[in-house]
Formats: sequence, structure tokens, C-alpha cells
Amino acid sequence: MIPAAIFGGYAIIWSIPGVIFGAVLSLGDPQRIVWIDKQLSKNVDKLHSNYQCMMSYNIMSRFVDYCIAYPFIRHRITSDSLKFKIFMWFNSLGFWCWIGLIVLGLFAKTLGIIDF
Repeated sequence: MIPAAIFGGYAIIWSIPGVIFGAVLSLGDPQRIVWIDKQLSKNVDKLHSNYQCMMSYNIMSRFVDYCIAYPFIRHRITSDSLKFKIFMWFNSLGFWCWIGLIVLGLFAKTLGIIDF
């Protein structure tokens, strides 16, 4: 269960800053998510035509979607900002570690390796 320990360790370490990043992004200045939308969204105008797109719950949901999809959509970035790329990889790895931890836990439970 070494992979689960690695995923779990990073997931736990990432959780506190991840929650802080999410709160600052969803409750703070809307220009932050607008900039991220311009970098990662396929169609920014269509996205922002919906009046609810700037509600805090929608901002956080969209950010989670961006983080999970980031390894597959990073080619859309138009900025050369190293800080943004590190920020997105940090958050993407955090979400993927939680997904991997859940999948490995269910797999181990199915095989009878762990017993609750």
C-alpha cells in the first residue's frame, strides 16, 4: 500500500492550502476566476453569458473542474506565467491524489486487503 501512503500523504498536506485557495478564489476578487477562465476555458464568452457563473458556488465548482482536467487542457494556456502553472499543478495533483486514494481504498477493500 505504498502508493496509497504517497497519495494520502500529499492529499492530507495539500488539503489545508487547497481549502484556503478555494475560499480566496470563490469569495474574493472575481477577476481571479475571470483570468483563469480566459486561460483554460474553451469558450469564455459563452461561459460568462450565464449570469450565475460568478456565484461563489459556481466559481468553486468550475475551479475544481479545471483542476481535475488540467493535465488534459493545459495546452489552452496563453500566458507564460510559471507561477500559474505551478499553482495549477499543485492543485491538480491534490485533487488527483484524493481520487487515487479513494480508488485504491475501494480496490483494497474489494480484494480484502483492508477490512473496516
